[in-house]
Amino acid sequence: MTRLQVAVIGSAGPEEYRFNTPCVDMYAAAEQIGIKLAEQNCIVINGGKGGIMEAVSRGAQSRGGMTVAEVSGNQRGVANKYVDVEVVTGDSSFRGPSQLIGMSDVVISLGGGAGTLQELAVAYRMQKPVVLLVGYGGWTDSLSTLRYLDERELVKFVAVKSVDMAVQKALKLVQLEIT
Repeated sequence: MTRLQVAVIGSAGPEEYRFNTPCVDMYAAAEQIGIKLAEQNCIVINGGKGGIMEAVSRGAQSRGGMTVAEVSGNQRGVANKYVDVEVVTGDSSFRGPSQLIGMSDVVISLGGGAGTLQELAVAYRMQKPVVLLVGYGGWTDSLSTLRYLDERELVKFVAVKSVDMAVQKALKLVQLEIT
């Protein structure tokens, strides 16, 4: 494996949610994650929509990083403008969280609604390391007090409070998995 592939999941943008106020801090954190992952030569994987997906992709591209998005439907050209490669699922009703998570070595989550919860459950079942960047609400914060998603204890959810710790912990967890 020459380059790590890191999924960054979480809240979509106003195309899906009616925010009273923009989630400026959460988007800024996602953009910083993208920057830091690109600086570590990681490939950023996401769902290709707005919100944190656009922000993390923008951050990665600003440092010459590669971004890949798993998108629903049957055609390319639907992802945000910061996506380098679109992986089309062919599924028009639900996105393919198994594809997105399956392409990734580790997952970083912040905020998030039902789609993020679905992706976190898939990551747990696939035993992918998961880092929860807390402080932005959503399912990420709701699950941050759990060490495991169920009694099988397949993989620990690791909660952190800063962008630096999220990236450092994600890279460390993946290195432990590889060795």
